[in-house]
Formats: sequence, C-alpha cells, structure tokens
Amino acid sequence: MSLPFVTPPAPSSKRFIGNQESGVLEFEVCGGLTVGESATISELLASQQSAFVRGAQIADAIAKAESISLTEAFSICEKAISGLALEPEADRIRVQHAERIEQLAQSYAKAGQRNMEASVTALIRHRLNQPQWSMEDTHGLKRVLFQGIWQLVLDEQAAEEIASAPMTEDELGKPLRASGAQRKRTGKPSSMTSAMHSQVSSTAPALSAS
Repeated sequence: MSLPFVTPPAPSSKRFIGNQESGVLEFEVCGGLTVGESATISELLASQQSAFVRGAQIADAIAKAESISLTEAFSICEKAISGLALEPEADRIRVQHAERIEQLAQSYAKAGQRNMEASVTALIRHRLNQPQWSMEDTHGLKRVLFQGIWQLVLDEQAAEEIASAPMTEDELGKPLRASGAQRKRTGKPSSMTSAMHSQVSSTAPALSAS
C-alpha cells in the first residue's frame, strides 16, 4: 500500500555485489534501512550478551581490586583496547589486569562480528526475498559477498545520517498552511542500534605487558 506523499521518495538504485568466483547478487539501494530490516537485526542480536554489560562486569572487578571508581576502571579498559596512551598509574593497572582487558577486547570483537553477520542476514532476507535465510547460511557466504553486503549496510546507515535541507514551498508544490507559531523539528534520522557498532578488529598491542 502506498502513502499519499506530498513529495515522492527518491527513486532507489541497484548495486551489484560479488564477482565471477562468488557469483553476483543484485541489491536495491534505498538510502537507509527499513523498519523491518532494523527489527530483524535486533531480533538476531537479542540473545547475545551486550558487550557493554561484559565491559561493566570486568571494569567492576578491576575497580574493586584497585579501589578506584567504576568510571575510571572502564576508561582504562577502553583506552587500553583502543591503544591510547595512559598515565603511569593507569598503565600499571592495565598491565596488572591485562588478562581481563584481553577478555573484554575479545568480547567486543565477537560482538562486532555478530552485528555484521546479523546485518548481512537481514539484508538478504528482506532485499533478496529470502525470509528463511539464517545466520548459519550467512556463515557459508564467500568473503567477497559478505564484505560487499556489509558495505551496503554501512552506506545505508550513513545515508540515514545525512541531514536534508528543509523543503521549500516551491519544492512541496503547494502552499504551506499558516500557523500561530512554527513548530520546532525534534526528530532525528533513524539509525540502527546494535550490540557493537564500533568493532574491535584485533586486540590492541598495548594490552600486552611491556
């Protein structure tokens, strides 16, 4: 069922993903993820423990062991994983708890990979009309297909974040109704929330003791 748009949506385009070795798939490029696609991603990630929760648990253990605040402990973990420089005392704590921080880095990496797999699975289900496609099926994809579809997900998310200029009266093609006071826009472009949008592809060298 179509909606009575004052201005019709921008037309979609096509993107071909793959090569002769993997086979080529044709995907629609919509300028954003649909509600259904975002819901599918959330559903596929629902059973996964949040990497943030795991981080909080590890930070809490470090905080208690070192008699520092939870915020300080979490900050040390985040900086260590990112390979950022630490103050001498914070660096001592990093070395002392390198094994715990390593566990957290692995948790982040797994969450990032899981988010990629869920997103790719969702796009295949919805845009290729394959409702029975599973995460296990996604595991069997050729790497070039997986990376190409994931890049499409990233591009669609980026397109959602692009702020469009307010429509003019001429663009709308009809007079605007007068009102006592202009209403302020409070909505923001929608974007997919995931367990781990910023993924850690590998453990930072700074985790190991110097």
